[in-house]
Amino acid sequence: MRYDEASASFDKAIAKDANYAEAHNNRGITLHKLERYEDAVASYDKALAVKPDYAEAYNNRGNALLALKRYEDAVASYDKAIAIKPDFAVAYNNRSNALQH
Repeated sequence: MRYDEASASFDKAIAKDANYAEAHNNRGITLHKLERYEDAVASYDKALAVKPDYAEAYNNRGNALLALKRYEDAVASYDKAIAIKPDFAVAYNNRSNALQH
């Protein structure tokens, strides 16, 4: 996969529109794939600053926090995703994984 190139493309999109929440979220996903978990969390935080009701970004943030072994923070992030989108099955599943730790 070409994650470095993808990340650079998201950076360009964000440079053109700093309020493009989806680009911040997608950049976070790419950074997660590169195992740059702290940077991924920062990207999700930027997405959420722009779009506070972005359930998918909270879920993805939880995934990065889980990779960092920040289990309580991950659960809290999944809880926010579920509060926004109560039928978000993936977030429930991910929350269960975090709780197992």
